[in-house]
This record gives sequence, C-alpha cells and structure tokens, in this order.
Amino acid sequence: MTTSTYDLPAAVANVPLAQDRLANTLSALTDAEIREPSVLPGWTRGHVIAHVARSAEAIVRLIDGVLTHRPAQAYPGGPAVRDAEIELGAQSTADELADEVYSSNIAVVHAFARMTAPTWGRQVQFPTGAFPASRCAWGRWREVEIHHVDLGLDVYTIESWPEEFVACHLPHELAKLPNRLPVGKAVQVGPSRFGSGEIVASIDGPEPALLAWLLGRVGLAAPSLTISGSVELPPWS
Repeated sequence: MTTSTYDLPAAVANVPLAQDRLANTLSALTDAEIREPSVLPGWTRGHVIAHVARSAEAIVRLIDGVLTHRPAQAYPGGPAVRDAEIELGAQSTADELADEVYSSNIAVVHAFARMTAPTWGRQVQFPTGAFPASRCAWGRWREVEIHHVDLGLDVYTIESWPEEFVACHLPHELAKLPNRLPVGKAVQVGPSRFGSGEIVASIDGPEPALLAWLLGRVGLAAPSLTISGSVELPPWS
C-alpha cells in the first residue's frame, strides 16, 4: 500500500495536466454522446461536464477573494442556484461545453499562478466549511480526475489515473475510512485493518480500484476488486 501523502506543489503542478487530459477527451465528444448517462445517477455526461466548469469558476472566485481580501462564496446563491446552473449547462452542445471547460481551465491556472505561500494559507469558505486556500488546488485536482472517469468513457478509466494522483489521494481517503464505518465495525483493505470491532468485509485489488471504491465509484472499482463480506459506506464527500 502506498505511503505517499498530499502536498500543495504536487496539486498545483498536476491540475493543468489533468485539465488538459479532460479537455482533450471533451474535444472528441458529440452532442449525442453528452446526452448519454454518466456514471453518476441522474446525470448525463453533459451534467458532469457543466459541473466541472462551474466548479472551476467557484475555485477562481475563492482565489480572487483571497487575493483581494474580500471573502467570496464558492457558489453565490447557494445550492439551488448551483444546481440550476448545472442543469442549464447540461443542455448546451458538446462544443459549447468543451469551450466552457477550456476557458475555465485557463482561468484556474492563471488564478493559481497569482498565489504565494502566504496566500495559500489563508482561509476560504467552501460549502462544507472553512479551509486553507490550498484546498482549492487539492480539490480541483481531485475534481477533474474523478469526474473524468465519471463520464463513463473507455478512453479514460480509473486505470488511466496517473500514479501520482493515486499515490497522493489513496492514503488520504484511507485515513478517513474509520470515521465512515458503522460503529463497532472494521474492514480489511489490502494488508491493513481500519476501524474497530468485528471485520465485516475484506477488500483487495489494484490501488486505483481501491481508491475508486473509497470515492464511492463502486461500479467502476468492482471488476478489479476481490471483496468478501459487505459494508455500506455513507456517500463520499
């Protein structure tokens, strides 16, 4: 099991690379293909792509707030407005969505280039709470890689995830696992035990599949995993 951990330089360096890979995938999609279901229940590929673009805009707002000392909301208007914007964006053409993602990708890179060590440490307000601005880089890297596979395309699968992405994120997700388990239950993941009490499930397989399982992408992970017993985790966030 990998022992590498997350670091800010890795995230900042990898965000443009992940964004470029996604943009390349989107450039080849047709209008018919973006109307097809994604891996995420209730969302087409268009919904996923629109979400990636809107989340990039949210990241840029938060960074601008840090740099101007004017705290910003990731999604002004709250969840209802965010959801409505995603729904509207999902109705766009493939070319329109690809252009939106391309433009928002560039905006993220430019925003990150303006940051310094002190500004990365300032607090920003995510929908889930206040965190250092460095979480913007971490979150964007994760967002792009995860939602790329959520498109459900053969050209980019969990096996396509770069080794560095898996090495940085798998230990982070494993560290969160005990708090996601039912009280008094434990699981065996690879050679390691997580949680306390009775072991109710054992999961083993390639690291990308283990990460996908922890991220709630069970359908993507299952073909590559050996699972005995059962455990139901709460939705990943």
